[in-house]
Amino acid sequence: MVSTELVGQRVMDRYAITERVARGGMSVVYRGEDERLRRPVCVKVFCGLDPSRPGYRTVHEHFVQEAFALSALRHPNTIRIFDFGYLEDELATPFFVVEYADGGTLKEFVRKHGPLTSHETFEIIEPIAGALREAHAAGIIHRDIKPSNILFSRAGPSLVVKLADFSIAKAVEDAIPNRADDTLNSADKVGLYSLGWAAPEQLRSERVGTSADVFALGLTVAYMLTCKMVYPGDDILQLFELRRLGDSYVRRTIAEQGVDEDVQRVIAHACRENPEDRIQSIEQFVEQLRESVHESWRNVTSKQARWLPGSSTRPAQPMATSAPAAAQAPAVPATSGSLHPTQAASQSSSAMPMASRVLVVDNLAIPEIVVGGRRIRLVEIGSERTIGADEGLVGSLARFRVTSRELGGHLHVKGLNCFVIRGSGRPSSGAELDRDEDITFIAPSREVLDRVTVHLGTSDGVLRTFALPGAPLAVPLACADWAVVLDLGPGRETLLLVRGHGVRA
Repeated sequence: MVSTELVGQRVMDRYAITERVARGGMSVVYRGEDERLRRPVCVKVFCGLDPSRPGYRTVHEHFVQEAFALSALRHPNTIRIFDFGYLEDELATPFFVVEYADGGTLKEFVRKHGPLTSHETFEIIEPIAGALREAHAAGIIHRDIKPSNILFSRAGPSLVVKLADFSIAKAVEDAIPNRADDTLNSADKVGLYSLGWAAPEQLRSERVGTSADVFALGLTVAYMLTCKMVYPGDDILQLFELRRLGDSYVRRTIAEQGVDEDVQRVIAHACRENPEDRIQSIEQFVEQLRESVHESWRNVTSKQARWLPGSSTRPAQPMATSAPAAAQAPAVPATSGSLHPTQAASQSSSAMPMASRVLVVDNLAIPEIVVGGRRIRLVEIGSERTIGADEGLVGSLARFRVTSRELGGHLHVKGLNCFVIRGSGRPSSGAELDRDEDITFIAPSREVLDRVTVHLGTSDGVLRTFALPGAPLAVPLACADWAVVLDLGPGRETLLLVRGHGVRA
C-alpha cells in the first residue's frame, strides 16, 4: 500500500487539498479548493487495500466505475462530479473530484433532531428517489443506499439533498464505461456492503437488481421516522436471520415506534425478503409512499383532538428539493410555547400519535409555538400587515403587504418590492386569494425572491382548521374572526395571521 495523505498538496495542478474529512474501506475523502474556479470541492482518493490481496483489482475497478457512473448521471439530486485523474505515485492511484456537500448527512440530521414526521420524510425521500430513478434507467444499481450516503449541500441560504457514494454500484451489462467485474468471492463481496442496510440477496451474494435499492430505501425511510435502524449491529449471521423473518419483523419493529399504519404497510412491502415479492421499482415505492403519507394526514383532520406542543425543541427541517431556487433555509432552533400549562400533565400522558392530532390554538396570547417540527409565529394583522425581512421574515428577500377581507378567510397580497405570481400564472402587482394557493414573489429582474403557500383553511362554524402537512392546527372562531396561514416550507417559520383579541405582534 502507498500513503494517500495529501493534506497540503495539490493534484492536477488545480486542486489544493486542505483537510481530510472521512475515511472508508476503499477511499479517503478530502476537502479541497478548486484554485481556478475558487470553489470548495471534495476529493475522493482510492486507498486502503494491499495490491497483492485477492480482489484488489475488482475493488479498484469499482472505485473507478463510481467516477464514470457519476459522469453519466444528470439528476440535480445526484452529487456532481467535476474531474477524474490519477496520482503521480507508483500505483497511479485513481481519484475524482466532486461537489463539496457541506450540509452534513441525513444520518447526522436525524441523530441531531430526532424522528421526522412522515411528511418531512417524504419531502427528502422524493428527490432522492428521483435520483435513483435516473440511475436505474441508466442501468446503474446503487447497492449502498443508507442515511450516511444521503447528503445536504448548501446553496446560499438553502439546503439541497444529494445522493452520493456510487462506489459499489453495479452496472447492468454495459450501462457505463469501465464497468467493474463482479469476481469477488462471497466473503469479500459481502464485505463491501453495509450490513444494516443491504438486501437479503446481497448478504447471500446472489444476483442483485433494482429492488435491492428499494429495500434499502425502505429501511432508510424507517430510520428517518424512528431514529432507529431496523437491523442494528454487525453480527452478519444474526442480521441474516432477522431478514429471514421478512416484512412482519420490519412492520412490528417500526410499529413499536409509532409509525402510521399506512406508512408501515409501504415500508414492509418494500422490505420483503424475496425480491420478487417487493415493490418492484422506485417509481412504485415513491408513489405508494406518497399516497400513504397523504392518507395519514387526511386521517388527521377527522380527529380534532386538543393537545399541547409541550417541550418540543426540535428545529424545523430542511427543504429537500431538486433545485436550489426552491430549497429552503437551513434548519434553525425554535422555541416552543405552552398554551395551557395547567393541562400539561394530562396532555403529556396521551398515547395518541402526533400524526392523528390537531392542535387547537385557543390561547392567542403567545408569540409562537412549535408543532410537528415547525415554528409557527402568531401575527396580529388588524386590517393589513407588511411582511418581509425587516418585519422578521427570516431568510426572505420579498416584502409584501397582506390585507384581510371581511368575507370569509379571503386575503389580498400586494408586492412592495416585487411582483406576485399565483400558481403558474402571470406576474402582477397583487393578488386576491379565495382559496389555498402557491404564491411566488419575483423581482423586476425576474429573480425569484421567495415562495409562500397560503392556506385559508376550512370552517365548520366552530373552528377554522388548517391541514398543514406535519403541523395540523385549528383556531376557534370565538378567538379570531379571521385567520390565514402563510407556509414558508420546512426549515423556515410558518406565520399564523389572525384578526382577533389578545395576540402580541
